[in-house]
Amino acid sequence: MLQSAVKCDAGLKIPLYVQLYDHFKNEIISGRLEPHVRLPSIRQLAEGLNMSRTTIESAYNQLWVEGYIYSVPKVGYFISAIEANKFSGDNYDNPCTGGARQEKEERVKYDFGSDHIDKDSFDFLVWKKYINRALKDNDKFFSYGSYQGEFELRKEITRYLSASRGVICGPDQVIIGAGVQNLLSILCGILKKSYDSIGFEEPGFKKGQRIFKDHDFKITPIRLEKDGIDIKMLAASDTKVVYVSPSHQFPTGSTMPVGKRVQLLNWAHVKEGLIIEDDYDSELRYFGRPIPSLQGLNKGANVIYLGSFSKILLPSLRISYMVLPASLLEIAKIELTQYNQTSSKIEQIALSLFMKDGMLEKHVRKLRKIYARKNQALTESIQTIMKDKVEIMGNETGLHILLEVKTGLSAEQLERLAEEAGVKVVPVSHYFIEKNDNKHPHVLLSYGGITAENIGPAVRLLQQAWF
Repeated sequence: MLQSAVKCDAGLKIPLYVQLYDHFKNEIISGRLEPHVRLPSIRQLAEGLNMSRTTIESAYNQLWVEGYIYSVPKVGYFISAIEANKFSGDNYDNPCTGGARQEKEERVKYDFGSDHIDKDSFDFLVWKKYINRALKDNDKFFSYGSYQGEFELRKEITRYLSASRGVICGPDQVIIGAGVQNLLSILCGILKKSYDSIGFEEPGFKKGQRIFKDHDFKITPIRLEKDGIDIKMLAASDTKVVYVSPSHQFPTGSTMPVGKRVQLLNWAHVKEGLIIEDDYDSELRYFGRPIPSLQGLNKGANVIYLGSFSKILLPSLRISYMVLPASLLEIAKIELTQYNQTSSKIEQIALSLFMKDGMLEKHVRKLRKIYARKNQALTESIQTIMKDKVEIMGNETGLHILLEVKTGLSAEQLERLAEEAGVKVVPVSHYFIEKNDNKHPHVLLSYGGITAENIGPAVRLLQQAWF
């Protein structure tokens, strides 16, 4: 079978779907895969390679977009007939052995990607102290722990959310997991019994969409207005579940005003539906006070609240949380017994001690100062260097700004030019389900991982590359 020849390495920085795409592309270009040969189905290949269906689907979709394969509805994917190959297959890098794509990453000197946080923001000596305190009570660590998460941590999260975000809940409503995607996978099992579709902001959280898609939910894109999701479009759709980030919309950075929040809550009440509130980066607000949660406006009814410690502590910590409304608790507890807890019990207890001592609030205050300085440095550098060639948006909260670039180039062309200059940026078009109709391209510049002194030089390189 075709999959027996596929060799991919999950340990590489290159995503698995790119490795798979490059493998098939090389096989097609070299002529080793003949025209009109049928490829394995997405399900067959996923099972054969022990990969997710999303990975296979992403690789096939890229091959289809570029014309290497074609689709026959209800039959499958087939190899396209391509004229005699004038390229040498040896010139293409094999992703399973590194190659050009890895070299591309190494060429990036200034990274405005969103995968990193500030290296000086986290005090490992303090964290080590709390890990050691947790380990003193080592009798706790001979079991997997609560499938819902350690009670001590759930209690501290409840207290913290009430004080900082206005969330109304008890420890029994909190579920701990190793990242938001893990929690969404559990949530899909809870919701699938009553719902089969979900609305997502357009543009929105792409990795969240993939989880629901993997669980066979229909994904309905709901366009964004300047103040948040289009309520009329949502009401006209057939979905009863919607995923929103009202306090800091990703990727646009917009904030949903209270009037629209009430409209959204009314929609959920009338529709007997659910709102999934992703409170992304909400604590890191630089102008005025943080915006209270949507969940707290109606005492938690009809709202599933999501939060994470990835950006305010460490991405590698892998502790996130989900607050369920009372109406879902019974079915959730049945569903949760099918899973072991995915987040480290030791780190959960260490974090509960950290929070109990008031260290999280202290740490967040420190973060606001660090990132406020970077936010200001990036904003001022852009205004000074690029002037009226760009417009800055969404810079009041979080770890990135949205940049509208007034050019005839596409966002993908801007990304490529930036990369060639040694700067990584992320096109907003990556977060759209349907075609993006913005007049000018938009890119994200995340300042989480870049040092303050590198911001100016990076912006100057972008200026030279783009203009």
